[in-house]
Amino acid sequence: MAIHVLQIDLAAPGVSLVVTPGDPSKGHEYRALKTSEALLANDWQAAVNGGYFLPFSGGSPGGDDYIPQPGQGTDVSGAAIHNGRVVSPIEPDLDRRVNAILCIWGEAKVVIRDGQDCGPRVREAMAAGPRLLKDGRRLSYTTFDATYGAARHPRTALGLDARRRLAWLVTVDGRQPGFSEGASLDELTDILISLGARDAINLDGGGSTTMVVESASGHLVLNRPIHTGVPGRERPSANHLGVRARPLSDGARP
Repeated sequence: MAIHVLQIDLAAPGVSLVVTPGDPSKGHEYRALKTSEALLANDWQAAVNGGYFLPFSGGSPGGDDYIPQPGQGTDVSGAAIHNGRVVSPIEPDLDRRVNAILCIWGEAKVVIRDGQDCGPRVREAMAAGPRLLKDGRRLSYTTFDATYGAARHPRTALGLDARRRLAWLVTVDGRQPGFSEGASLDELTDILISLGARDAINLDGGGSTTMVVESASGHLVLNRPIHTGVPGRERPSANHLGVRARPLSDGARP
């Protein structure tokens, strides 16, 4: 497995998690962007792909017949909030995997909850799933799709420690024999537990799995995405989870 881990100190001054702003200009909740494009457009210092989305078609191997195309309108499956505004409503029947939500109230208050409701005054939120860990206890995914969970695929996930002071963004590359075959949900959960996570949520994976960080040249894709079967090709997706870190007084990032 090719695994990338970004550890985030949620208690560090100026560090926060952010969900992509909505963009209804195409008649949908979002405008499809690659993860690297979302990072640059929102002045984030790191980002991963977000939740499941529709319409979707993986396209032919190496082709350009996939959906959504860059800039095309798209909608997420489940609730999403940015800056206190509902971008996507609670939608419990669109995707059985979406059984939890990441809720962000401030720089140091981040939780994962069952369902799609964060409660009042939440600032940022992203529904996804299945939820992998709850208070250190493994959760079953078999009622959703046992084959999906047991097979090895590219994966993206977020984990939180017991005090919710540390977060981990994790990607596992896959579908690339000889480089990285991917992870099952059990193997992904093992990785999160080994890092110290007590709560964890699975995000969209497959060809969407991407981790990007800020660099001197604009951005750096850390993992090797596999959109349309092409190693290194990024997939446009609906929303993303970003890490924003304000510069310190000496100009360095925290």
